[in-house]
Amino acid sequence: MIKLIVCDFDGTILERSTQLIYPRVAEALRKAKAAGIEFCAATGRNAPAARRILEGSKVGGWMIDLNGAELRDPQGQIRAVQALDKNLVQRLLPKLRHSEVLTTLYSGELKYTFLPIEEHYRRYFTVPGCGKTPQNTPLSQFEADYRQFERLEELTDPIFKIEMRSASLDALRQIRSQIEDIPQIALTSAFTHNLEVLPITCNKASALTQLQEILKLRKEEIAVFGDDLNDLCLFEQFPLSYAVANAKPEILDLAHAVIGTCDQQGPADVITVFFVE
Repeated sequence: MIKLIVCDFDGTILERSTQLIYPRVAEALRKAKAAGIEFCAATGRNAPAARRILEGSKVGGWMIDLNGAELRDPQGQIRAVQALDKNLVQRLLPKLRHSEVLTTLYSGELKYTFLPIEEHYRRYFTVPGCGKTPQNTPLSQFEADYRQFERLEELTDPIFKIEMRSASLDALRQIRSQIEDIPQIALTSAFTHNLEVLPITCNKASALTQLQEILKLRKEEIAVFGDDLNDLCLFEQFPLSYAVANAKPEILDLAHAVIGTCDQQGPADVITVFFVE
């Protein structure tokens, strides 16, 4: 019997135009919760962004955000956290800055950029595949989430993640080649034009393992849904894994089952089976 449902957002259950969970999926999750099944969002987004999605979709639950850097309970309290060493970040930053790349540091509940916020905002939408537009992500929201900075010393909160996104895959490959052998970091990707730096022990699966222990569940009682490389660890470690048909080949190969696409709201059909049974 399934006791916990874990879903990635982008490419799995999120409607790109609204930046909310697809209605049929949200309804299935609410009914699953009413039947006693827990829900956990597992996303690369930070807590404020994930919270907006859950609240806007009227879906409550646990949150694994920043690709596993934080585990938050349904009340929003942090139950586990992993951060990058700031001395390491200081050494990394020169390798991560590139004229064709938007580099963002996730610290506390804010995002930090070297660029003026309006310039970062304009360039943000030139990157393919992120699913955001000026219509569903207005400048006012962007300004609330972002801060410009010049020196790392200005950031007093822990640094959880560094993200690079670019329309140029060559630029991202160039950055990856400079840092991929650094033993203290893990690299992952939430979509094709994105590269993320995390603490070496940090990923969605490590956070989910901590949640598994909190809830005292067996792996066979947990169902995971995903589509991209930052979900790969979940599919490797949790046997009941469901890949939407639009998933990356690596995810499709590992999946327990391949289901309808994100746009078809494929996860809703599977989730409904969990509580109907």
